[in-house]
Amino acid sequence: MAEATLHDTALDGAAVTALAGDRPNFDVVHFWNVNQGWEWQNRANTGYFRPQDPWTLPQGRGETSAPVAAPVSARPVLEAGEPGRQIINGWTLAAAPDVTADGAALSQPGSPAGTWRAATVPGTVLTTLVDRGVYPDPYYGLNNLEIPESLARQDYWYRTSFSAPAEAAGRRHTLVLNGVNYASEVWFNGEKVGSTRGAFVRGQFEVTLKPGENVVAIQVSPPPHPGTPHEQSIRGGVGENGGQLAIDGPTFVATEGWDWIPGIRDRNTGLWQNVELVTHGDVRVVDPQVITDLPLPRTDSADVHINVPVENEADAPRTVTVRAAFDDVVVEKTVTAPPGRSVVAFAPSEFAALRVANPRLWWPNGYGDPVLHDLTVTASIDGQTSDTALSRFGIREVSYDLSLFAADGELRRVNVQTTDGGLAGQRLIDVTHEGIKQSPRGWAESLTSAGETSPAVVAIDETLPEPHLTIRVNGVRIAARGGNWGMDDAMKRVSRERLEPYFRLQRDGHMNVIRNWMGNNYQDSFLDLADEYGMMILSDFWQSTQNFQVEPQDPQLFLDNARDTVARYRNHPSIILWFGRNEGVPYPMLNKGLDDVVAELDGTRWFTGSSNSINLQGSGPYNYRPPVGYFTDLATGFSVETGTPSLSTLESIQSYVPTEDLWPLSDTLAYHDWHFAGNGDTATFMAAL
Repeated sequence: MAEATLHDTALDGAAVTALAGDRPNFDVVHFWNVNQGWEWQNRANTGYFRPQDPWTLPQGRGETSAPVAAPVSARPVLEAGEPGRQIINGWTLAAAPDVTADGAALSQPGSPAGTWRAATVPGTVLTTLVDRGVYPDPYYGLNNLEIPESLARQDYWYRTSFSAPAEAAGRRHTLVLNGVNYASEVWFNGEKVGSTRGAFVRGQFEVTLKPGENVVAIQVSPPPHPGTPHEQSIRGGVGENGGQLAIDGPTFVATEGWDWIPGIRDRNTGLWQNVELVTHGDVRVVDPQVITDLPLPRTDSADVHINVPVENEADAPRTVTVRAAFDDVVVEKTVTAPPGRSVVAFAPSEFAALRVANPRLWWPNGYGDPVLHDLTVTASIDGQTSDTALSRFGIREVSYDLSLFAADGELRRVNVQTTDGGLAGQRLIDVTHEGIKQSPRGWAESLTSAGETSPAVVAIDETLPEPHLTIRVNGVRIAARGGNWGMDDAMKRVSRERLEPYFRLQRDGHMNVIRNWMGNNYQDSFLDLADEYGMMILSDFWQSTQNFQVEPQDPQLFLDNARDTVARYRNHPSIILWFGRNEGVPYPMLNKGLDDVVAELDGTRWFTGSSNSINLQGSGPYNYRPPVGYFTDLATGFSVETGTPSLSTLESIQSYVPTEDLWPLSDTLAYHDWHFAGNGDTATFMAAL
């Protein structure tokens, strides 16, 4: 509407004709396209800039427990891993203010001054300090209040040394840091070899080994804006979710404190994943990709595409033979690799063996076996192996039933086969802010111009009141049942042995989906177990709630971490889709950048900016509701967050609450998230009891 005028008398024909001839100038009217376009963030919570009032701090009736030192691991300094890879152990840790030497000196043989403790790697600074008996177990009672906030406000040094293995002679070597929070400077044998920034990017540095002792020293810095946690209590309440730390994403944003976790004192600073020494020739194999494509709805064959990035570290081109093998399939190609990065591609159109008949498929729990296949990729020069890479993959294809807007404004219910689109070089779904539009019963994304005509977008004869998602695996609609893992462990003690019991519980509880909330669980142990137990992973990147959390200030840093994460984990069949952020859409530069990353480095999964509301149900509720609601008004479609307060088992509560604080309800229980307020409001639960 450009103009409306109210007249106090009826107009005759001549008057109406005169008005029609005096039209408004539509060219100067800026029209609003109603319900088209998702608004950007316009406000943010920055958390607490000063500690809370002392009388609101939690008070316990029971005693805190004493620190207990754990035995130091006796693992060898160089521990055999995958072919050509050795895990580096034997780390010691010191707080940087206690160390006077610099990186050049610390990365030389000797015994540097300062208080050095045997470090737990993988793990965080706090993991080490708890393991060495400096601080008590933060999970028990109010022990966390005995651990100082200063841990997140100083740098640390990690140091180890090893003798060059005999097989290293005449080979190249790469030092790989698989995960450091938040930033690092890396020194090797007296020389600075590189740095990292962001918790989810690998550091990969060419190093030169020398005979005898080789020394590594890594200076690790915490996120620069650790914020101030709220210490939950009955009087103080649940407090805010996070605050300043979100500006430093990609990191573990929830460690500033959330309504389900108190502040983690070191904010998970440290070498939270392992460090490896990789021995190879001139050409390295880097993150091979496997794409499996089914002729849906048929599943009696599968096309397997293998893309092998190779890195030629020599100054001149090298003739290299790349070989890929899985099951009884072997394919091989000889190419001239230029200096730097190039990709060797194996496609079924060139290699008939990659068209697999009657494939053994990967299925979610409850729908079939989650069959996995082992891939071995080798790069050889002059008949000698230069490098070997191992990977696992599942033969499966994910597609998505969605209601999407077409260019003519029609909301179409379609099945989108993103793998087919990716193989054709097409993006099928418009995830931009402008492409998001409101239907009468929810927000939905749009089809791209390619998606409007692509055979990978198939109309569905189905009418739903909401435009929400249904996941299909291998063409079968999946009833998704599961929950969010906010964080696998607050001190990143995430070995396979520690995590596997939880996956067994999920499987035995007939669950088949886990949301990797805020991307806190990106490591091999988590995703390997998800693959093996048939758990579909809804995988977030590291940005939280729109119009509540501050947004990451460095988009390029965020995208660099995203690129490495996608390339590193894309072969895991358990990863079903990528969410740009928790509840909302990233700002346009970041949203488009993440869509570009997924299209380039994955190309088989749906990337969508928001974990809720857009082609999904909104989040919540989180308090107690009568059970009938979960089958009626609370069940409008695919929801990634719906919950109710619940008590753990008595044995579990007794394991972390001192006897004196069990009853009456205490600050200790409030510190562990029992509240009559906030998202986990227990008032309605108590009323129901």
